[in-house]
Amino acid sequence: MIDTIFLIRHGQTDWNVTGRIQGNPPLNEVGIWQAQQTAKALTERYKPDARSLVVCSGMLRSCRTAHIFADPLGLKVETDPRLIERKFGQWEGRLRSELEEKYPEDMAGWIQGLGTELKYGVEPHEQVAQRTGEAVLEWANTPNYDKLFIFSHGTCINDCIRFLFSKGKNLSFFEGPDLLDMDNAFWSRFERDGARWAMKSFNEGPCIAYKCDWDAGGENGKEE
Repeated sequence: MIDTIFLIRHGQTDWNVTGRIQGNPPLNEVGIWQAQQTAKALTERYKPDARSLVVCSGMLRSCRTAHIFADPLGLKVETDPRLIERKFGQWEGRLRSELEEKYPEDMAGWIQGLGTELKYGVEPHEQVAQRTGEAVLEWANTPNYDKLFIFSHGTCINDCIRFLFSKGKNLSFFEGPDLLDMDNAFWSRFERDGARWAMKSFNEGPCIAYKCDWDAGGENGKEE
């Protein structure tokens, strides 16, 4: 039985750097380095082995991050489209700066959690939470494994956590506390506590991330 779940965000992409919304960009050089540091940290701390299950969204950035972790360990990477990032409709692939200029009130409402982005075909948080949360819980019931490593996306992971906290009931994103955005290639960890999942860490990264400029690749991977 799986007793530990890791929800891991993909490494950095050029779209993260420029503020372009979602889409399916690949990891950039910094993102590859971040994924390598995270893979090393997860491997050293939690000793994944043949009883570890690895699942990703299948989008380029999460898939590459997952394989950087799993391939050296000889672990297969499963894919689940329910773990893809939030769909952003008419805003997909556009720069935040462009949208802030063209739709200032709606962009402000989005940041404030008022749901003003929904009129542009953006997927509701509740729907994201439902699909990602159900996917994670289904994979967590896979027999013959003890650790589950999910490689997904920042919004998906935050929405999934809200789903786990609420157990999928009375899920609302217009009230209650918000979670901070997760950093690239950082993770959150849950452990099974009877019939519940208890959060043990949120937005945790490898030690090197706190000793260097993580978003700049730590000066080519060297500690400052």
